[in-house]
Amino acid sequence: MADKANALQAVAQEAGPIVDQVKEQGQHYAGQAVALISTRVKDAATQQKDALATGITDVAQILKQNTDSLKDEGVAVFAAPYLEMASTKLNEVGSGIQGKSMEEVIQDTEQFARTQPTVFLAVAALLGFAAARFLKSSGVPA
Repeated sequence: MADKANALQAVAQEAGPIVDQVKEQGQHYAGQAVALISTRVKDAATQQKDALATGITDVAQILKQNTDSLKDEGVAVFAAPYLEMASTKLNEVGSGIQGKSMEEVIQDTEQFARTQPTVFLAVAALLGFAAARFLKSSGVPA
């Protein structure tokens, strides 16, 4: 019985460094996997941010063109200055988003939400309604 206990103790002593080595390797590989996933998520978020910025500037250009057309036809003369201002602001937002990192965009959004909570909530609601209408019209179930 004592021989078995001694043998188990000897095996445990020999296995200890091996277990530690396996543990270190596992932590190393897990760290690499997390870093790879983090990089891929950041890349995907950056691509979506750039697509959003392009979409915003495209909407600004369309709004500007339609405003010019409406002014030429004498329609919406009253609303034209507001539409032009909205077009300019949308263009500024789109350009600003393109020139910033994801972290900067998030920080700017958080700061805007803190300083202008009513406007932020109104814009969020409008974007939500627009997204719902888009999904509904595209046939994608909501």
